Amino acid sequence: MANQSISVPIEKTTLPGWWEQWRDNWAENRLAYILLIPSTLAFAIFLLYPIVNMFVASFSTVDTLGRATQFGTLNNFTALLDDRRLPMILRQTVIYALGTVTLTVIIAFPLAMILNTSFPGQTLAKALILIPWAMPFAVSTITWRWIFNGQMGSLNYFLSEVGLIKEYIVWLGDPTLAFGAAMFVEVWTSIPFMAITFLAGFQAIPPTIYDAAKMDGASAWREFLDMTLPQMRNVLFVVTLLSVIWAFRSFGVIWILTQGDPVYRTDIAVTYLYKMAFENLQFGAGYALAVSLFVILTIFSILYTRLSEEA
Repeated sequence: MANQSISVPIEKTTLPGWWEQWRDNWAENRLAYILLIPSTLAFAIFLLYPIVNMFVASFSTVDTLGRATQFGTLNNFTALLDDRRLPMILRQTVIYALGTVTLTVIIAFPLAMILNTSFPGQTLAKALILIPWAMPFAVSTITWRWIFNGQMGSLNYFLSEVGLIKEYIVWLGDPTLAFGAAMFVEVWTSIPFMAITFLAGFQAIPPTIYDAAKMDGASAWREFLDMTLPQMRNVLFVVTLLSVIWAFRSFGVIWILTQGDPVYRTDIAVTYLYKMAFENLQFGAGYALAVSLFVILTIFSILYTRLSEEA
């Protein structure tokens, strides 16, 4: 008798569709989604909508009240390219951002290393370093504006008392000195955050790796290069990226200290954007500049992230 093969029907299993997946996920995590609704609405209203509106307005005809009236034009970007001051403003922005971040890292990194060691008064030193960051931003900047005052400032008084200058210097009246003063105040206000972040990174490094290095006879310099820097790589990356972005949009220091004077020589892109939109009522060009900065910072963040991952 020939063997007869019996065929058993195989049921086809199909993956649930997106609607079924979403429904099951909603049933399992309903409370979490409900709790996310307020933050999602706040994100859409206060962040997503302004960004979309900025992009739409930059490609629209904008009236003197800042309202987009007709979409579909490049006139705002054309007006921006025709601005003869823009190259100087962009150059000052790059110098300001890269200069202040570099100086802050150079000062904050060794300062954090010192705070990570045990010495008398360590707790007090950690508290004192937070003062520039804890002070209200406007108060600290106004204080520095009085310090740099050419007639009654304490800086001129101190320098004259120690014999370094014979005549008072108008610090905020000279373009180069005023720009340097703005960079100094930016660095002064940025050091606490960066130093404390670096300190947290140092304290997260396992001390056992240094014990092993000492057993191998490694010098302090080799420990720094081979142990400390690789362990601090991610912290350095995050802090530097955030600091560059913050420096590009650092409005308060320059506006309170100099308002971009003299003759736009201390302006950076964000303060120039404010003047363009709210003093000259060139809202269209202001929208175009805001979009350009957004795109530049986004591209910089992507490239910086990829280079850091490859390093």
